[in-house]
Amino acid sequence: MIRQDKAESNKKNYILYLFILITISVSIRLYFLPFEIPFKTDAIDYFSFAFEISKTQKFPTGILGTNDGWPLFLSPIFSVIGQSDMMTLINAQRVTSIVISSLTIIPVFFLCKKFVSPNFALIGACLFGFSHRIMENSILGITESLFIFLTTFFLLFSLTKNSKVYVLSFVCLALSSIVRYESLLFLVPISIIFFLKFHKKKSDYLKFPLFILLFVLILIPIATIRMDNNNMDGLTSHVFGGIMNPAKYSSISENETGTSIQSENNFIINSFFHALKFLGLVSIPLFIFFIPSGFYNLVKTRNSNLFYLLILGVFMILPAMYAYGREIQETRYLYVLFPIFCVISVYGLNIFKKIDKTKYVFSILVIIILSSIFLLDYTQTDQTFNYEILQVSKFIVENVDGVNDYPGSSYVKIATLEQNWPNSLPIDERDKVSFYIKKFPARDYSSLETFLLDNKDSGLTHIVLSEQNHSTFLDELVINYESYSYLEKVFDSKDYKFENNMIVLKINYSSFEKME
Repeated sequence: MIRQDKAESNKKNYILYLFILITISVSIRLYFLPFEIPFKTDAIDYFSFAFEISKTQKFPTGILGTNDGWPLFLSPIFSVIGQSDMMTLINAQRVTSIVISSLTIIPVFFLCKKFVSPNFALIGACLFGFSHRIMENSILGITESLFIFLTTFFLLFSLTKNSKVYVLSFVCLALSSIVRYESLLFLVPISIIFFLKFHKKKSDYLKFPLFILLFVLILIPIATIRMDNNNMDGLTSHVFGGIMNPAKYSSISENETGTSIQSENNFIINSFFHALKFLGLVSIPLFIFFIPSGFYNLVKTRNSNLFYLLILGVFMILPAMYAYGREIQETRYLYVLFPIFCVISVYGLNIFKKIDKTKYVFSILVIIILSSIFLLDYTQTDQTFNYEILQVSKFIVENVDGVNDYPGSSYVKIATLEQNWPNSLPIDERDKVSFYIKKFPARDYSSLETFLLDNKDSGLTHIVLSEQNHSTFLDELVINYESYSYLEKVFDSKDYKFENNMIVLKINYSSFEKME
């Protein structure tokens, strides 16, 4: 009876500890959330998709061809909030991402608890919840938070000893496939693990077809809707397309036989090189101290469940390698591995039994949390610059047709959306989202004259200058733009008392042609 009461008391304590960790995690992320500055890049498409559903109650066309699970999840939240101002909904998307990412602490804790004591499992949960990369990513409001949340539960249920509970891993896998189609690849290892775990009972074999059937039944509705609206299912259309022709997306792709082989070789070399490079990068600063001892203990103990996790991890890294082969160099493709990193990290702590005491665990948790705050603060972008370049982008959207690809030009899309609000971005004749401002890369040019000559007929009308230009000749132009009679200053940050120097110049091609 005393043991039972103690166990119940410990259970309540760990629930309290998890609640405290989640609360601190959410609070830190909200502190660093730039509430007055909208997001950019992929988050805009997810936002537009979710808003269109909440507004029209119809599946949008042309915004996303796949990976729409995240905006589908957001759309009811947007419906509850209503068609308020754009920034309210943008911050709702970010806060939702933050909360889901912080809640992932729970499945990470229970995943770690399958291998180590509850005290060490708390350290594993803390390693995930306070990873500065995970925290930073959740603030962006993109798919990773929900994707990692679902895949962590997928990992957790895939290690169960109960074949009936194992079905939940297929459910989580199907849902994560709606969020990110590459989850379809994980169907291979989860099937292998099923037969390795339950091969002794023939009755369990009969459950596997039912699990597959349930997996397919979950995906059929969304695949059908996507086919009706975008002429692709967003699942097999992407997975098999990439597998059959990975070189198509590499940096070199020609018809000649020799060059094609070179292209495939480059794809493979880039995949492995960048995967190793970024695996090393994301393990810094915390995982790099824990993972080596974890692998040492794994070799020493030969834990079968941890080997199953490693099998899953091999398949989870394949989408990242595919992206790196295409020269898409972002660390976020590896974040799905972080729950496995956490397990390996705390598994190594079993070597040091003495630190499995509350005072040592508490000290480690404090160190992890404080270091995450420091790193998150250190890696923050200049929000003053972001705000000011956003204002420049708004000016460009209202007054410009074509401009050089300037730092912060990724805000043009959200500025266009804000100008059209509450209407969405226009859809062109190809059923693709379009916006009116043309952007022209200047990085490969060495002179202003060549840049203007090459792009004047394509729609270049203005030049944006800042303290962080993408070209040497633009850096020089910041200093001596007044000496060019065919450049007229139409925006000057000094007039708005900005901290950063930003100038917009209008090109007078009539004057320019006279000087040729």
